Amino acid sequence: MAKTTIEVKKRIRFILIIYFVVIFVLMCRLFYWQIVRGNDMKREAYAQQTKNKTISPSRGVIYDRNGEVLAESITVETISITPNNIKSENKEKTARGLADILGIDYDTVLEKTKKNTADEIIAKKLDKTITDKVRSWISEENITGINIYEDTKRYYPNGSLLSHVLGFCGTDNQGLEGIEVQYEKVLKGIPGQLIVGTDAIGNELPLNDEKYIPSEDGLSLVLTIDEMIQYITEKYLEQAVRDNDPDYAICTIMDPKTGDILAMATAPDFDPNDPFTHTVESVQANWDEMSGKDRTTELQNLWRNRAITDTFEPGSVFKTVTAAIALEEGIVNDVDTVKFSCNGYLTIEGWNIKCWRYYNPHGRQSLRQGLMNSCNPVFMNVALTLGKGTYYNYLSALGVSKKTGVDLPGEVNGIIHTIQNVTDSTIASASFGQGFTLTQLNMLNIISVFGNGGKLMEPRIVSKIVDADGNVVQENEPKVVKQVFSEHTADSVLDMMTSVVSDGTGRNGRVEGYYVAGKTSTAEQGRGENKTYTASFVALAPASDPQVAIMLSIANPKGEYGHQGGAICAPVVSNILTEVLEYMDVPKDYTSEDTTIKVEVPDVTNRTVGEAIRILNNAGLKYNVDLSDTNAIVTAQMPVAGETLIEKSLVKLYTEGNDTRFNTIVPDVTNVDIVTATKKLSDANLNIKISGSGMSILQDPPAGTSVEQGSIVRVEFRAVGIDVE
Repeated sequence: MAKTTIEVKKRIRFILIIYFVVIFVLMCRLFYWQIVRGNDMKREAYAQQTKNKTISPSRGVIYDRNGEVLAESITVETISITPNNIKSENKEKTARGLADILGIDYDTVLEKTKKNTADEIIAKKLDKTITDKVRSWISEENITGINIYEDTKRYYPNGSLLSHVLGFCGTDNQGLEGIEVQYEKVLKGIPGQLIVGTDAIGNELPLNDEKYIPSEDGLSLVLTIDEMIQYITEKYLEQAVRDNDPDYAICTIMDPKTGDILAMATAPDFDPNDPFTHTVESVQANWDEMSGKDRTTELQNLWRNRAITDTFEPGSVFKTVTAAIALEEGIVNDVDTVKFSCNGYLTIEGWNIKCWRYYNPHGRQSLRQGLMNSCNPVFMNVALTLGKGTYYNYLSALGVSKKTGVDLPGEVNGIIHTIQNVTDSTIASASFGQGFTLTQLNMLNIISVFGNGGKLMEPRIVSKIVDADGNVVQENEPKVVKQVFSEHTADSVLDMMTSVVSDGTGRNGRVEGYYVAGKTSTAEQGRGENKTYTASFVALAPASDPQVAIMLSIANPKGEYGHQGGAICAPVVSNILTEVLEYMDVPKDYTSEDTTIKVEVPDVTNRTVGEAIRILNNAGLKYNVDLSDTNAIVTAQMPVAGETLIEKSLVKLYTEGNDTRFNTIVPDVTNVDIVTATKKLSDANLNIKISGSGMSILQDPPAGTSVEQGSIVRVEFRAVGIDVE
């Protein structure tokens, strides 16, 4: 009996020990869940018992300078499912229906219907026409567990217009390229939330209080871009690509006085509404065979805003800068004084650096003629006379090969020799724009100095940040970086650039009714087997009071028209300026009555009078000759062949036995406009050669001089109020 009692006590003691151990373990576990993991468990319970719906904010609108919409957010809808609300027998049916209507993968949708989650996204950013089809199908088939709610989507109403500047957004409305990413924090806004209670399987509970946190819409941007100027630019840029088969082409237009970017285009372009579809046919043809990495590379190249992301050697457009430094430093005091000579090349450090016309040297020239002829030796001599220290000080002041500071993503700086590594040959090459690199925007910004009285501006593309009511939150004022050249120097270079277009290598850049200041360039890129060319033309118009600065660059042109900037770029710029100046309602320098179309005098010597008359008529020139014998041979002409005159100018012809020369007195044509000067000289049987615009200030030969009929009188014009040295 005693033995039994002892065994019973042992069993009870054992059971009690087990009981207390279990209680202790449970208490420890309870302590862990409620104290150690308490906050985490609260969050998980809250997440299980509630469903959060993100309320997307409306992304800010992007406007052009005139209030035209360039990018906006439009209402779309998103479809999601609550898997636990879909009956087991309807899961396959639901997946099949959504896949067919939305054009998506059936297996992917089916897998989502089987998950144990509160919400699974099926498709985003859908047009209401599509979601209405889903609504009808849900009603007809009595399907449960499908949710449709409003969302927003970025939309670019002009398609590819300004695509490289605007950039684009991803499916989550986050900016990925261009202005969209540069101003992401400003544009995106703050998302809101709608929080509703749910049961254990994710069903929304009826009569449950909802918590609504409203979204805050993003702020809007007003760009300096003009939609119409951008359209005109892109129209002709695309034509240039078709005609010249380049790697790419870029064109930028600025207001030289403010630094405002009016247009910026790269071709080929893309549609920011569908940025992942490549637009180049040759790439499209091989798309399916490409690896994922190659596709990414091709798309990234397509999205590049090459005006700020690509650098190149600028070539002869940079001669304007060298000319300006020569004037500012007193190396040249009179742009028309003949003090340079070209024999086809200049030997520096044992290297013969050629002029582009080495086969027919330019001979003795003034600085104006050197720029008009784009003669390398003239500018090499200037740079070497200045010395590397002085020359580089100006390059630094102009920000050559540095970032301009424009408010766009991806801007890069170029490359230039450090002053310690500069030799005579490198500074000679730099004088005509070779041996260093910069972006097109940088080069155009530097050229704009000559249209802005010598002041360097910081380019800008966003002028204002505004709220939904149009209230200005932030305004970006034009910013002067530095006064680099005097106003007189800037005006002198502008005048020489006008001569480049009227009588020099930039003749194809002329615009009827306006005087244009410009410069051509055909710049080598790379050397040896890797050498290609970038053709460019830069212009300021109208030359009398520049309202726009424009630069067009065509990289590695392979078309039938060659690679010379004057041949393939200047005509395109002429077309752009013709429409842009008219659109801007810029007053013309002259009307059609002031005919200033330039023609080259043909050689009609050793031809019969009849043949000579026909040739001159075809050239648009008048003639003065004895018509008694049209078979007589022309022995001399005045002016001589090769001179450039305005249309309807007079050519005096002489024949054997009828070669008496007659003189006339040069009238005073100073202090008059171009129309008046041209008429007065024509009445005296003389021709005019025009330089500049505005009112006449100088003439050569001077008034009262006796000269042969048909002679040329050179007349220089200046805008009223500009000082002349």
